[in-house]
Amino acid sequence: MKIFCGSLINSKQKLLSESGQKKKSRDALDYAESIIDSVKHPLVVLDENRKVISANLAFYDLFNLTPGMVLGQQFLRISDGFFNFEEMNRLLSVKPTTEPVIIEIHRNFHLIGRKYLKAAIQGLQYNVKHLNFSFLTIEDITEQKNTEMQLRKALEEKSILVREVHHRVKNNLQILLSLLSLQISTLHNEAPEDVLEEARTRIMAIAAVHECISEDVEIDRIPLQEAIRRLIEGLDALFDDGVQVSITVPEIFLSINQATILSLVLNEIVSDIHKVGFESDAPSKRILIEGQTCGNEVIITISDNGHLKEVPRRLINRAKPESSLGYILVKNLVEQQLKGSWTTKLHKGITHEIRFNTEVDSAFTAQPLQEI
Repeated sequence: MKIFCGSLINSKQKLLSESGQKKKSRDALDYAESIIDSVKHPLVVLDENRKVISANLAFYDLFNLTPGMVLGQQFLRISDGFFNFEEMNRLLSVKPTTEPVIIEIHRNFHLIGRKYLKAAIQGLQYNVKHLNFSFLTIEDITEQKNTEMQLRKALEEKSILVREVHHRVKNNLQILLSLLSLQISTLHNEAPEDVLEEARTRIMAIAAVHECISEDVEIDRIPLQEAIRRLIEGLDALFDDGVQVSITVPEIFLSINQATILSLVLNEIVSDIHKVGFESDAPSKRILIEGQTCGNEVIITISDNGHLKEVPRRLINRAKPESSLGYILVKNLVEQQLKGSWTTKLHKGITHEIRFNTEVDSAFTAQPLQEI
């Protein structure tokens, strides 16, 4: 009887001990689950056969899966092979060690769309029962990758822009050299200060366009109104003769090539008006610059209210182009560079009309500006 009672007591104690161990195991498992769920990035625990023992909430949220679709399943067979692709097969074929093995994945998932992922697998040995587990973490780096690509693209565009600006500066310096050479060949009794002043205004015309280039302006989309405004401000300060210039130009964008050529043309015409367009004692001196578009055609008109008695002398100069460097420049720049037309007509003062078609220069590969 004593033996039986002792055996019963031992059995009860054993059951209590086993029950306590199970409770401890459950508590430990619950604690482990809470740790897994606290991990920020998606985490999956795999056994030796790559079956899913546990997964955290971040994993279910990222891949739009549920525990019933995941737990106890071969990882590569989850949701009809959701993860069964080359990169993941290669990662899971590696024998897990305490050092993580990392790969990057870029693919279009049928449940969550295109993603950039960073996956890492790391082994952990459970020494009590000699069980081997693996931790598989999958980090969504889509936003980071997209940002990197945008930055890389911006840097590439910046590099192209810098090279192109250098190229344009070189071309523009060549234009200035051609202008100076042409002016030297036509010098007679012109005062040196007049020659330097004309050279100064031409440099200013080119600078007005380059000043429009900023971080927000593409090199093939120079705002024409802004370029003209900068040019006119420079000429007003230079001549300081009381002439009022009004600019009415809509939103027109030109390539840097065309904007530079047109700025040089306007410089010659407006400078000419400042010099000989008005009597010194005229009560009202006005220049009107207007712009409009018709399809791809740009139409620019420059008119003044100069006195009629001053017009014939200006027209005589136009009749003898060899005596007027400004005439040669405007004609060549409009007809040869802009591939357009330049006409003049009398109406109190004189009205210039320039027509040309816009060009496309979005690849930054336009041909260099021709020498004049």
